[in-house]
Amino acid sequence: MTLALIYLIGILITAFIAYLMVEIVWERAPKGALSEAYSAETKSGSRLQGMLSPLGVPVQKYAPPGVLRKTQSNLYWAQMVGKWQGWNAVQFIALQIASGVGGFLLGMFMTKDPIMSLVAGYIGWVYPGMSVNGVARRARRQFVSQLPEFVQLVAAQMAANVSMEEAIQRTSKAPGLVGQWMQKVLRAAQGRNLIEQMQREAQESLLPELIGMSVQISFIRRGTAQQELMSQMAMSIAAAYIGEAEQRAEKLGSEMVVPMVIFYFVPFLVTLLMVMAYPVMTNLFGGF
Repeated sequence: MTLALIYLIGILITAFIAYLMVEIVWERAPKGALSEAYSAETKSGSRLQGMLSPLGVPVQKYAPPGVLRKTQSNLYWAQMVGKWQGWNAVQFIALQIASGVGGFLLGMFMTKDPIMSLVAGYIGWVYPGMSVNGVARRARRQFVSQLPEFVQLVAAQMAANVSMEEAIQRTSKAPGLVGQWMQKVLRAAQGRNLIEQMQREAQESLLPELIGMSVQISFIRRGTAQQELMSQMAMSIAAAYIGEAEQRAEKLGSEMVVPMVIFYFVPFLVTLLMVMAYPVMTNLFGGF
């Protein structure tokens, strides 16, 4: 059974490599996200990205669109804080595939055990995702925590008879992740509509708070009493963030029960049983 599994995995890996070679020989023109990956690699990509580029064709063909969107969103926020610069979803999933296959082959070389090799391959697959997910999660929370203050500053600028666009431009110079994001929007909006560009960036980020803010700003811009509406929006965003933080705090208590039992109660129980059992074992067996 074990030998048959090894042969099956070897055949699958060989077929996968043959497929990649066919893709390279045919020299198919990359399209969509893959074309961006190739252009990024040729301009400023790392050597690792260049090595992974042959995997881009099958990744673009067979990766589920939802996985690509989620991966691109995580990379979007990781790049906001200076991590994973120059990577896109296609390249990142290709990295996960290469890391998983490499982990499996390393496991087979080191242990000769298919089960342990599959575990090593799984670790190689999930580790890059865990890395970028952690960075993106912290960036999102930092962004949402700073968002109400930024909107309130825009409202204060508008109270001094400043247009919304001018208020956003002035406030974007404030330190923080929201100001950095807004500067990115302003650079991309050169010659374009600022609010529409803000909506496009918000959709790419997949952050609900940011998408909601961009939609509300588009409606506020068309109406009257803009400053009052911006202040109300800032208060609603702050209330939503506080409510979410309270929910996370409530969940933290129940989530900490299992780690506390494993790392505190179990060692305490084992130590207590050893202390109680030592005299009994000494009397029964006359010492060690």
